[in-house]
Amino acid sequence: MRVQLTKAQLLPIPRAVANELALQAHLAVEALRAGATDIAPAQQVTEVMLLTKFLADAGHGEFSNDALASADRAIAAVFDAGRDSGVWALPSEECDSFSAIVSLYDHQLQRATLGALTVASERLERFKAGEPYQQAQKRQA
Repeated sequence: MRVQLTKAQLLPIPRAVANELALQAHLAVEALRAGATDIAPAQQVTEVMLLTKFLADAGHGEFSNDALASADRAIAAVFDAGRDSGVWALPSEECDSFSAIVSLYDHQLQRATLGALTVASERLERFKAGEPYQQAQKRQA
């Protein structure tokens, strides 16, 4: 059974909202580049990484499983080091890959429909609640 989408769900989110979400993601990467004294930027970058992958799985851009695995290892190291030192920082060699992920997210926010963003957000919430990651069947947007 297919759910009927509203007109709003078939359109991209308002540009101002997309710009604000993207700005927050870019700022989180920059905070990790500089070394953040709290965990929030690492958490935000992790959520953006997953949302970006979920949107790519739905046909909005390319984000390979290998790239996700590499980014996941890098952000896990950030969390581990941050717990020990009180500073959450991305190593300089990882900053470019996370900047690329956030740039893809920025692009996705400008073009993906509200419906696609909602599905990705719901998938993120299920993942955070303990549902294991499963690669979605890739669709063309």
